[in-house]
Amino acid sequence: MKKLTPHAHRRIVAVAASAALAVSLVACSSDSDSDTDAGNSSEGTEVAGVMITKDADLAAMLPEAVAESGKLTAIQYDNAPADTFLDENDELAGWGPDLARATAAVLGLEYDAEVSGAFDTFIPGIENGRYDTSWASIIVTEERLAVVDIVAVHESTTGVITKEGSGLSIGAPDELCGLRIGALAGSAFLIQLDEIIATCESAGAEAPSVDSFPQQGAALLAVSSDRIDAFMTAKGQLSWLLRDGGSADGFEIQALDYQPNLEGVAVGKDSGMTEVITAAVNKLIEDGSYEKILGFWDIDFGLVDEAVANPAL
Repeated sequence: MKKLTPHAHRRIVAVAASAALAVSLVACSSDSDSDTDAGNSSEGTEVAGVMITKDADLAAMLPEAVAESGKLTAIQYDNAPADTFLDENDELAGWGPDLARATAAVLGLEYDAEVSGAFDTFIPGIENGRYDTSWASIIVTEERLAVVDIVAVHESTTGVITKEGSGLSIGAPDELCGLRIGALAGSAFLIQLDEIIATCESAGAEAPSVDSFPQQGAALLAVSSDRIDAFMTAKGQLSWLLRDGGSADGFEIQALDYQPNLEGVAVGKDSGMTEVITAAVNKLIEDGSYEKILGFWDIDFGLVDEAVANPAL
């Protein structure tokens, strides 16, 4: 693992109280909160220590309305580190927003993000044209591809976190049978849990009960208070929570490593932005900026060689 920069340590401190302060975090971040990148200087835009410059040929691919606005709009989740979250200054942070800022800079745009804790509103908001995009943790599913485009930029796996000392040992999907499992409302993990329910029922075992939560912190509180047995989400996010005795102190990650999933950028099907975003991310992959940006967040797993729009499942 790379040595954390002081900047990264500050982010860890920001996350450290997420379980205990879930309610207050929701209160301080709402649909009205926004984060707007300062835009390009004549030398370029620095993102996660990487200088990004505009590519005129790619910028020429932008839909006229977006080019005239000068902005790449997005809706971002507020509490899924290291993917996307609010730091100690209530500023949007994570590898997803940073990759978005870099992509916007390649296209000569400002990154204009609204921050929300209501993840289940993200896909409808992109589908109806309120936002151009959402970055990171948008897992590719058939249901989502029916209504939005997704540019896959990373591969993650699903993990499970439980209370330390619970006595649970979960290394296979069938070991979730009969347990009380939580997942984020509107997330693809609920779809995975439907599959696990079917597996349990086919084996004649008790199906797990499932609760959805609007916030990751709320789910962790439910685990710590024994209202649920486990919380299921991206394993990379769980690893971040346990880092340096962070906000998941008193929890443990189970051995289950479930279903590798492509994830990335949700884009409106009628926005005219899918092709140009794919091309811009691939430019960042080719020149090494993508690897450096994810590396800034200690993401050295699941990197892709090519961004692909609407990959086959």
